[in-house]
Amino acid sequence: AQSVVIFGTTGSGKSSIINILLESEEAPASNDAIGCTATNDDYLFSIDERKYRIWDTPGLNEGSEGLVPAEVALKNLKSFVKELMRDKNRTPLFILCIEGSLDVKAQLRHYDSLKSTIRDAPFSIVVTGMDRCSSNPWSQWWGEHQKILQSFGVASVDHACVCTL
Repeated sequence: AQSVVIFGTTGSGKSSIINILLESEEAPASNDAIGCTATNDDYLFSIDERKYRIWDTPGLNEGSEGLVPAEVALKNLKSFVKELMRDKNRTPLFILCIEGSLDVKAQLRHYDSLKSTIRDAPFSIVVTGMDRCSSNPWSQWWGEHQKILQSFGVASVDHACVCTL
């Protein structure tokens, strides 16, 4: 199965995206500032008979009182990514999940801290929480944040703006 790794801040919609792909509520999801994913949890699903293993990862911005403190979550994610990248025949797809109504620059820093580990692996961004954004239509969000996206070198990556209600 092709591996897909979803990463981002706590509450950015990582688990909700997975549940949409699975068409079920298998991945525990929450809107709280304290996350509900403590480990790298994998889920299998298929699209057009192609199998995928999607990895739900702990949020990267929890404080020391959270399930996984931010520094620990980032260190663990880097180790996990390095492990996945060892299989040169199955380079994973990495998806940064960001909450569109929150500080985009702060959320893009998570990609920045993983960029050297991900290297040339396929990478895309899913912007969630579009129901809470002022961008209308949602497709305008990307253009409105173009300068910040360019400053992180991600302005031209594949992306989707979604609502995960």
